[in-house]
Amino acid sequence: MHIFARLWSGARRAARAHFGLALRSAPFATLCATLFASSLLAGCGGGGGSSSSSSSSGTTPVVSLSMSSSTAATGQTVTLSWSASNATSCTASGSWSGSKATSGSSSVTQTAAGAYSYSLSCSGTGGTGSASTTLTVSASVTNSVAMVVGSGPTGVGSVINVPYVDVTICNPGTGVCQTIDHVLVDTGSYGLRLLSSVVDTSTLGLPSVTAPSGSAAYECAQFVSGYEWGPVKQADVRLGGEVASGISIQLVNSASTTSPAVPTSCSNTGSSLGSVSALGANGILGVGLFNEDCGTVCANYVVSGTYYSCPSTTCTASKMPVATQVSNPVASFSTDNNGVVLSLPSVASGGLSSLTGSLIFGIGTQSNNSIGTASVYTASSSGYFTTTYNSTSMASSFIDSGSNGLFFHDTSITACTNSTGFFCPASTLTLSATNTGYTGSATGTVSFSIENVDNLSNSVTVANVGGSVSSLTGFDWGLPFFFGRKVFVGLEGAVVNGSTGPFWAY
Repeated sequence: MHIFARLWSGARRAARAHFGLALRSAPFATLCATLFASSLLAGCGGGGGSSSSSSSSGTTPVVSLSMSSSTAATGQTVTLSWSASNATSCTASGSWSGSKATSGSSSVTQTAAGAYSYSLSCSGTGGTGSASTTLTVSASVTNSVAMVVGSGPTGVGSVINVPYVDVTICNPGTGVCQTIDHVLVDTGSYGLRLLSSVVDTSTLGLPSVTAPSGSAAYECAQFVSGYEWGPVKQADVRLGGEVASGISIQLVNSASTTSPAVPTSCSNTGSSLGSVSALGANGILGVGLFNEDCGTVCANYVVSGTYYSCPSTTCTASKMPVATQVSNPVASFSTDNNGVVLSLPSVASGGLSSLTGSLIFGIGTQSNNSIGTASVYTASSSGYFTTTYNSTSMASSFIDSGSNGLFFHDTSITACTNSTGFFCPASTLTLSATNTGYTGSATGTVSFSIENVDNLSNSVTVANVGGSVSSLTGFDWGLPFFFGRKVFVGLEGAVVNGSTGPFWAY
């Protein structure tokens, strides 16, 4: 049985850790959260007018009515706040009703698109005062796509534990688009990388992105399994009802058609992943913890093995501004842009031929992505937390849907004969490890199973499997960790229920 090579974007994390710099200036999500908090405090966003009729027997009531936001999506809650001076009673009308206290607040939710008027009339000895405000409700954005763990695209043999989604790319601002199937969902990398061989480049005509020198920008994405080399292009990226407009993506060239030549500083990590057979997918959708794939490190320094300026057939390593780096599409969505949720059913012993779950965008933004009581595990600026296994604490551990097994160091577990790098115990093992957030935000024990890969049926593409690594510094929680869980990936700077990203939650 062919086992798909695991992807492990440790090189990208290592670059961040090596420079030891602050990741980036305050990201967009943080600014949005700050502005939203400010609007709540000021009571602005849906300010109401006020009118009154007076009487000679007292002071005219003055009524103030506002809402936390003048716009919302269907099913989204906003808060009405009001106060009335010189009044003894108030009555609501329009899209709400009933008697109200002379001051207070109320949560309102509308389930259909439209404009909703809220009015409040308050009376006192001096007459009557009133105020009104309007809430504009739009249809909710479809914030999820089907995620299928199953057989790979045409040209790929049997694979195991590879989650795929469909991704649509468009020439920016146009309706010239193409949908690419079998794109691997990877929480261990950041940005969209598609194989050039599956993209209709002549029809799409995606604009090229330039390096600071003015020459075409190329990128090298290095993984444990190999490297991806190709030009940086600009595209609109569509996932479900979400759109990331005009962001940088990478088109990955195959080893046989690569021009300009791949620099040695890129290819020294292994073989090319520029073909469907080598990658086991038509591309990689990186929806991990960070907004860009290198951030301020590559903006301020020339980092070998990342971005290049290619004026002709020869390329030179280059800095790359944050704004034009290959970026996590989720961070550029207009809504639902603070993270993702991966949801997959559980998998019993013996495995399955396929499994369908969801990739959900946003955390705490719609009814399907509430974080609820999930424990939050903060991550370092390199994307790591600590896992303790067999009394050994590993501070470079991470959760990675792009790894097709649980990979950790344990020489006591029998290695496979036919499936290199994987465990093949005589019988299914039930093990446990303890995860601790980078800032000690949470601690919890995880139980997991390891099956014998060589004993699985040839039709199995989903199973609880693992493999060995030589390092004692990290535990790679690959796709089997996601089985039977909702796993939340909180982007850097995102604030959810008082927790600030980057974080994992489950």
